[in-house]
Amino acid sequence: VVSTQSTVSSGINAEYGEMGDESTAIIRIEELCPFPASELQKEINRYPNAAELVWAQEEPRNGGAWSFVNPRVRNILGHQLEYAGRKECAASAVGIAKLHAQEVKDIINQAFSHVL
Repeated sequence: VVSTQSTVSSGINAEYGEMGDESTAIIRIEELCPFPASELQKEINRYPNAAELVWAQEEPRNGGAWSFVNPRVRNILGHQLEYAGRKECAASAVGIAKLHAQEVKDIINQAFSHVL
């Protein structure tokens, strides 16, 4: 199961469609506050054979929703969450379109490498 909240979700959905992967579920979380614990748990329960739960985000690890979502998924829902995204960085993006596009591709590949 791949969960996401940021703009990287459109790239993940496109890649998912191209791969024809029917073994991976994509859950997009639209609103984080208040944290949708029961709704997220219901979605996760739809996939009882899921081996991993991955959070994918375009922002660096020290930015975006990771630091908010990870402890809540672990402490409230009792699931271990894997991370797919940029490494920690002071800047929110690299600032060069070509490098940014490559980083987004890398994030998508990371997300699917966890679950394939």
